[in-house]
Amino acid sequence: MQSYKFLLPTKSLMKNELPDRLTYSGQCVKITDPQAEELYKYEESFIPDAAVIDEQLTVKETVRLIESSKEKSKGAKIILLSSSSENDRSKYLSLGADAVLPANADASMVIHSLESLLGTGNSISTLSYEAELYERVSHALCELGITPNYCGYRYLRDILIMVISEPDTVRRISKTIYPKVARMHSARPACIERGVRTAISRSWPKVHTDIKVKYFGIHSPALSRCPTNSEYIFIIAERILREIRLERKIS
Repeated sequence: MQSYKFLLPTKSLMKNELPDRLTYSGQCVKITDPQAEELYKYEESFIPDAAVIDEQLTVKETVRLIESSKEKSKGAKIILLSSSSENDRSKYLSLGADAVLPANADASMVIHSLESLLGTGNSISTLSYEAELYERVSHALCELGITPNYCGYRYLRDILIMVISEPDTVRRISKTIYPKVARMHSARPACIERGVRTAISRSWPKVHTDIKVKYFGIHSPALSRCPTNSEYIFIIAERILREIRLERKIS
């Protein structure tokens, strides 16, 4: 799979998911502040293939940013996230933007647009093993009621990916996994543990019994109470790993 470089000078909410999804798919990502004067004064070695930028306060400012992006990124494809009228969007396209998406576009929509603009035969989101884990874990957590609005969502996602990739680490969650995830998120291990516990305890009562049975099994003791962090992580990781192994064996 071909690897691309992406510059993301965006403060949009989808910023939290887009860099992760691109990174897990083997892409190179650099995030900057769209208002920063140093926006395009990046290392010479980082010449982006595409940039995703936010609309500015005025049309004039936005046009200037598009033109600057095109010039200083040496022809990179430019995707603009805009909440403006259709007329303004058309103007942006005529003045250099390669695509204009809604300001609230999610990561999947942006990735689809990037694929179309870069014209690659191999999809950017073609699932490497790491990207496949990302998709599976994200889906499982959302199905279990742990959505991105929970602080512990990203912690749990990264923990599960680590445990599935290295099953033996499940025995060293407190000593190895929490500290590693804490470094990734510039937090303390205790904050990671607490964020995970809070996400599980608040979402668990809202999850339908059928979903709990799907992941934990009908005879699981965890069905009668909220599972501990370790139980939750081990059971979900084991189920996803079992599914992957079964699918690969069948194929």
